[in-house]
Amino acid sequence: MKIKTLTAMLANCFLLSNLAIAQEPISPKVSVQEKNPCQEKSFWETNFPKGQFTGFYSQMTNDVISTAQFQFANQYFDGSIFKKDLTRALDLYQRAHDRGHNQASTKLGLMHRYGLSIDKDYQKAFTYYQSVADHNPEAQFNLGLMHRYGIGTAMDHKKAFIYFKQASGLQVVSENNCQVEYDGMVEAQYQLGQMYHYGKGVQRDLKQALVWYQTAAEQGLKEAQFNTAKLILSGIGDHYDYDGAIHYYQLAAEQGMVEAQLNLAQQYHYNPNQKDYLKAHHWYTKAAKQGSLEAEFNLGLMEHFGHGVYPNYQKALLHYEKAATANQPEAFLNIAHIHYYGLGKSIDYLKAYEYYSLASNYNFPQAEYHLGQMNQYGQGTQVDLEAAEQYYQRSAEKGNSDAQIALQNLPIKEPDELEILASN
Repeated sequence: MKIKTLTAMLANCFLLSNLAIAQEPISPKVSVQEKNPCQEKSFWETNFPKGQFTGFYSQMTNDVISTAQFQFANQYFDGSIFKKDLTRALDLYQRAHDRGHNQASTKLGLMHRYGLSIDKDYQKAFTYYQSVADHNPEAQFNLGLMHRYGIGTAMDHKKAFIYFKQASGLQVVSENNCQVEYDGMVEAQYQLGQMYHYGKGVQRDLKQALVWYQTAAEQGLKEAQFNTAKLILSGIGDHYDYDGAIHYYQLAAEQGMVEAQLNLAQQYHYNPNQKDYLKAHHWYTKAAKQGSLEAEFNLGLMEHFGHGVYPNYQKALLHYEKAATANQPEAFLNIAHIHYYGLGKSIDYLKAYEYYSLASNYNFPQAEYHLGQMNQYGQGTQVDLEAAEQYYQRSAEKGNSDAQIALQNLPIKEPDELEILASN
């Protein structure tokens, strides 16, 4: 009975190990498919024919042992079946690596690079990746990253480009007497697009950048979708496609990419051929919830001027105040306007003067004009005709016609000497 129970437990462990897919929390997944059938039966088929355990000690090959070690290491790494234990995972990956299991070598590279249950050691990570670089796309991709950013090795964009290109294409390699076909890694394709885009390790070529971005975008990588949209919107070569750009922005935005949400909202907000205030408000709101202060400012504009919503100055003020935390000068100016004119609230000249002063630091003629007004009439400050003249002058020099008129009509302040004589 004990033997049967032990056998059943062992069988369940191996069955679950074969069924479980190891999830990689940091490195990307690699899409694989079997090209030719294996020349040997699987471990399960060999040792459990018709559901009966036949014993396996005489049949345990190096490949079978290393594969079992790798699969059990994955379970400890993920915590999907066994309790998560990175130390045990590291030990089993090392054992599998020592037996020549190339996927285990890649995992060891990962653990040393990111310091998982062990101190970070970029050079060891680099060595593990390099040991299987000829036939492991994930290792090629990570070597590309390490060469690109100078991690564990000298920065070398040309080598990075070579590794990214290698990992980006279809590869057929031998594993456990099987011919396995590895699809190009989507993250490597995106990185290849980056290299062409910015001329790193290769001559700058925006058309090639677009090809690789689009290849990765079609596989759902949001960063690639975003960059594809930007390039085709800028009209690389003859490839201008506004509808296509909106499509790719939408795909990336739906995946929660805040930059895509913001850009999509701006297209609906400002593009005369695509204007849709309701959609703009929707995507600004999405981006603002993720902390985009630029989206907050634009929501303030929409609430302020009633675009896609009824005008609501109090909501506009709240959005502007959030944007102002990033020292956005336009937000300073609009906050000042709301306080100065009493939009949706009582007039507050002190607050208006504070925010017009902040906006004037960015040379806004409207801010300077209003500061001239406030100094001339003593709004939020004492009457100071000299200060008023200076602000009007600065605004007028930038072409503000109201300031030019105010400057002409400004009362002349008598010299201090005449004031002294008059008092005598």
